[in-house]
Amino acid sequence: MQTILTRFFKVEYSERNRFFVAYFTTTIFSLLLAFTPKRFVLKRIGLQGVESPSDIPEENRIIAGRVAKSIRRTTRYSPWRITCFAKGITAKYLLKRKGIASTLYLGISKEGVNKLTAHAWLRCGSVIVTGKEEMQRFTKIVFFS
Repeated sequence: MQTILTRFFKVEYSERNRFFVAYFTTTIFSLLLAFTPKRFVLKRIGLQGVESPSDIPEENRIIAGRVAKSIRRTTRYSPWRITCFAKGITAKYLLKRKGIASTLYLGISKEGVNKLTAHAWLRCGSVIVTGKEEMQRFTKIVFFS
């Protein structure tokens, strides 16, 4: 425990702040997804079927990388499981606050005979902010900008 706290306070103030904002926002979105119908959430994510531009300025790419890092840290230190959908929505929200466009993708994959698996990932420019590890296995079904 001491080493986690020691490492935490060695991290720059702005990174700690990003972590707390991402942690709080991810918690809120996880609770929202657990207690509200998905169709309610999907209506408010963004424009369906519209993708954000793939070319973005370098400063936006850096911000997207920072958001991705805070989401990974949040996932690592959270006492509960955070779904890929909650991570994607959180990252989209954090980028939108900075005025940066992004696209949230939802995909499915067939596993076994009768089992479908879903996954969500977020792209900002050419940067995959969340869900990069598994996105290749899934077929893109719908996306929101």
